[in-house]
Amino acid sequence: MKPFITSLLLLSIVYNANAQLSKADKKDSSSNFKFSLSYLSNSVYNGRQDSVVVPYITPMIGYFDKSGFFADASVSYLATTPGRIDLTTIETGYNFTAGDNFSAGIYGSKYFYSAKSTAIQSQISGIIGSAATYDLSFISLNAGVDLAFSQKTDIIVNYGISHPFYIGDDDHLWTIEPSALANTGTQNFYAAAKAKRRGAVTNVKVSSSSGFKVLDYELSLPISYDAQSWGLSFTPTYAIPLNPLLVTKPNGSIFYQETLSNVFYAELSVYFKF
Repeated sequence: MKPFITSLLLLSIVYNANAQLSKADKKDSSSNFKFSLSYLSNSVYNGRQDSVVVPYITPMIGYFDKSGFFADASVSYLATTPGRIDLTTIETGYNFTAGDNFSAGIYGSKYFYSAKSTAIQSQISGIIGSAATYDLSFISLNAGVDLAFSQKTDIIVNYGISHPFYIGDDDHLWTIEPSALANTGTQNFYAAAKAKRRGAVTNVKVSSSSGFKVLDYELSLPISYDAQSWGLSFTPTYAIPLNPLLVTKPNGSIFYQETLSNVFYAELSVYFKF
């Protein structure tokens, strides 16, 4: 599996799965408001997850201008016991296209996590980033860079390849887009989350978090349907995390090395435009 994924990634430049512009996005020629409701089976970030599954139900409302500017806000409800509002997010950005083959965007997100949140990315207060996609017809090359702000700033570079298959027309469009990607970067956010979990254990520290490394490989199969005023999507993802953190004693000896495991998760979403 690993050699196959690596060979695919060598064909690409850089990928950001969260900021790709779909064909449905490109065809919008008027400004609109959008409301969506999504269910995420587990909150996974760069292949990292909490020991307890963190599922979210998230309503979102946003404004998307025909110029490419957008702004939205969402509230994520923890869909397990004890249920609570675990995360509130506000986001803004700008998307644009150049010709038929190139699309890109810049964005910024601010996160407000509950103090009780166990989500791995709960130590991240915000992200700014950019992403780009170039369509070569037979394959799409995608590029993205994020700055994630926690106790220390992380640099995350995402890279990979995908190929969309379209069924239907602009009024009733199905899109299936097999994708392979890698997330690389530092993981200070993860070290901060681990330190929070450690609690009273003060004679050890999390190390090896600042180096730039491959964090995970991901395979996904986004499936979406877009009509004139509504749409839905389903995105199953299989993540293969790499480079576990080390927890060391003051003398530098290894206290333990964390165990990472592959994880499958999925998101189901429906939206309405008005």
